[in-house]
Amino acid sequence: MKILKEFNKMKIEFNDAEKANKMRKEEHIRKFEQLQKESDEQSDRVAQRFQFIRNR
Repeated sequence: MKILKEFNKMKIEFNDAEKANKMRKEEHIRKFEQLQKESDEQSDRVAQRFQFIRNR
């Protein structure tokens, strides 16, 4: 019986860790997407500046 209780405790801890990892992964994905968007916007601005300079 003691082994079963210990197993259930470990199972709960494992599930909690899995949930935390999933949340962390989702947060990293959101941060990466935001950084990618900012990088694309910055690339567009730089390209526009070079185009403006070339057209002078």
